[in-house]
Amino acid sequence: MDKNSPYQLSRLGEELAAKYLVSKGYTLLSKNFRTKNGEIDIIVHNDTHLVFVEVKTRRFHSIDAALQTITRRKRYHITQAALVYINQSPNFVKHESRFDIILVFEDKRTNTFSIKHFPDAFHPVFEYNKKR
Repeated sequence: MDKNSPYQLSRLGEELAAKYLVSKGYTLLSKNFRTKNGEIDIIVHNDTHLVFVEVKTRRFHSIDAALQTITRRKRYHITQAALVYINQSPNFVKHESRFDIILVFEDKRTNTFSIKHFPDAFHPVFEYNKKR
């Protein structure tokens, strides 16, 4: 595989994550859902859950380092975008909402990718103090 730019690698990871979720029985609703307050990489649903997914794609295999990039501030912005999506989609009112994380790791030696899925990875964050 040719070396991808960070942007290309990120988009490839999101595509692979979406295909993974569909293969697990989820229905894809949206990719890169953007609002003025945040973005959600992937939104899927199944019979009972509306799932908001944050995808991190990395060339190095450190689960901890990848998970640490999803800060409280990032989770707040994902939560805000999720609220907008839910308000625009009343047909999912009976679904439980869930926030998942999918990590996609590239193995340069074999030109393959591995996927780690963390269902219900974090709770929504409704308050974020912008001052430090």
